Amino acid sequence: MRALAIVLALGVLPGIAAAQVRQNPETLRAQITQRFMENYRQQAGLTDEQFVKFQASVRRHWDERRDLQQREMQTMQALGAQLRPGIAADEAEVTHLLDEVVAVQQQRVDQFRTEQKDLATYLSPVQRAQFVVAFARLEQQIQQLMQRRMEQRRGQ
Repeated sequence: MRALAIVLALGVLPGIAAAQVRQNPETLRAQITQRFMENYRQQAGLTDEQFVKFQASVRRHWDERRDLQQREMQTMQALGAQLRPGIAADEAEVTHLLDEVVAVQQQRVDQFRTEQKDLATYLSPVQRAQFVVAFARLEQQIQQLMQRRMEQRRGQ
């Protein structure tokens, strides 16, 4: 709840939770991304030149991050399917899936390192830190919204 208050206070997700949740997920993602970038621009005091570079970097790295998230989700679903009660798990497949979990986590670290190197070419360390903190808050917000949506669907 605290994270939601932070995002709402930052103006990142105003009105999205209610009226726009029924939109196409890609449209919603684009709106959230754009609002986040604009708010970060003001918070970090980016110049026009920095902001142009920032927008390109963020879009590229977020696409990579989203691909990793999807891969992780698919892997975890497959792992969960192997661990169903009453059904013997295929140990070779479980081993493969665990290796995939480790690989995704390593790629996540590598992606973060690459993103930081990219951002360091035009942002100060303080601006990069502001971005890391703001993005972590945004991710928490999105997870909370998704959790609430799932709970609402279950309640219907």
